[in-house]
Amino acid sequence: MMNSLLRLRFLIPTLVFLGTPVDLNAAPPQPAVQEAKHEFHFVVLGDSQFHDPSGFNRIIDETARLKPAFVVQVGDMIGGYLTDETSFRAEWARFRNQIAPLGSIPFVPVAGNHDVYDASKMPSALASQVYSDIWGKRYFTWTYGNARFIVLNSDEVGEPHAITGEQLVWLTRTLERDRSPHIFVFMHRPPHLFDNAAALHQLFVKHRVKNVIYGHHHHYHFREQDGVRYIMTNSAATSGTNLDETGSFDHLLFVSVRDGDVSIAPILAGAVKSMDLVAPIDNYDNFALASTLLPEAVPMVKSADRHFTSDLSLHNSTSRAIDVHLTCSSPDDRWQISPVQIPVIRLEAGARQTLRLEFSYAAARAPEGTPTCTAGVPYQTTRGQWLNFTDETVLTLPAG
Repeated sequence: MMNSLLRLRFLIPTLVFLGTPVDLNAAPPQPAVQEAKHEFHFVVLGDSQFHDPSGFNRIIDETARLKPAFVVQVGDMIGGYLTDETSFRAEWARFRNQIAPLGSIPFVPVAGNHDVYDASKMPSALASQVYSDIWGKRYFTWTYGNARFIVLNSDEVGEPHAITGEQLVWLTRTLERDRSPHIFVFMHRPPHLFDNAAALHQLFVKHRVKNVIYGHHHHYHFREQDGVRYIMTNSAATSGTNLDETGSFDHLLFVSVRDGDVSIAPILAGAVKSMDLVAPIDNYDNFALASTLLPEAVPMVKSADRHFTSDLSLHNSTSRAIDVHLTCSSPDDRWQISPVQIPVIRLEAGARQTLRLEFSYAAARAPEGTPTCTAGVPYQTTRGQWLNFTDETVLTLPAG
C-alpha cells in the first residue's frame, strides 16, 4: 500500500508539466468579443389577477431594472368575471397603475380568460370590447430584430379554450409567409389542452416555431416536443401547491436573443435588486465586527485548584455604537462560569473593553472541553433592516 501511495504522489505533479509551457512574461490573452448582428432581451410575465398585488408590484419593479426591449404578459392580468363595463374599466385602470413603473418600456398584453370573461365565466362581447378599447387587437403579430412574435387569444367570443376559426386561418397564413430565424408564440391557455392540440403542434413544427409561452395554471414548467419548447409561466397568481420543485414560485422569464441563439431563464421574484440595496458602511461595519470584535481564542489562567480566569477583550472597530450581548457556555455544562448573566455591553465607535471571567469545576466532575463565549450584536442597516451579527471565541486551558 505504501508503494502505491508513493507512486501516486510522484505521478500527479508530472502531469502539470505536460503540454506547452506557459510564458509568464507574455501579455495576457485578450477576450474574443464579437458584436452580434441581432441581440436583444425581453421579459415574459404570467398571471397576476390581483391575487398578490404587492408581489406583482415587486416583479414589475424588478422588470423595470432589467430594461428589456419590451414586456409580454400572457394573460389574466385582472380579476375579471364582472357584470358591467364600469367595473371592468376600473380593474384595468388599477392594473395600468401597477405597470406604470415600466415607463417607456413597451408592454404587450395577451388576453386571458379573466380578462375577457364576464360573470357567466364565458367569453363576453362586453369584456372583449373593453379589452380591445384599452389594448387594441386580441391577436396580432410584429417583428423585432431577427424574430417574429405572435400573440393569440385562446378565448375568443364563441371559441373558448381554443385557437380555431378565423384566428387559426390568420395564424396559418402568418406562419406561411414568415421566414424569421426565430418565431415566438404567446397565448394564455396551455395549447396541449385544446381539442386540436395535435394539429396545432404540427403547425408549429412545420413552420419552425421554437418557443410557445403561456400561463393559466399558475406555475412554471417546461417541456420540449419535436423541437418546440413549451413553457408555462406565472408571476404572482396563487399556485395550487407551495413547492418550488413543482414550479410554484413567483418569477419572471428573461429571454435573450443573440443571432441564432435563444436563452430563457426564470428569475425568482426578489432576485433583481436595486443598486442601492447595500450601503458601503453596512458592508464594512459587518466585516469589522467579524475581524476584531472577539479574539479567536482566549487563554484560561489558573488561579487556584480547578479555578481559572480569562480576560476577554472586546473591540468595536466599526463606525457605529453597538450593544454586545455576550453569552458563555460549556459543552458538557461542567464548567461553572461567573458572572452567569453578563449585562449588555455598550461600546461606542472605536471603543475597547476587557471583561474578567472566572471558571471553575467540581473535583468529581472534571470537564472534557473548554467553554465558548458567543457575542451577538444587533444593528440596523442604512435601509432600516435589523441584523444580528454573531461571533464566538474559544477559551483555552494552559498546557499541562
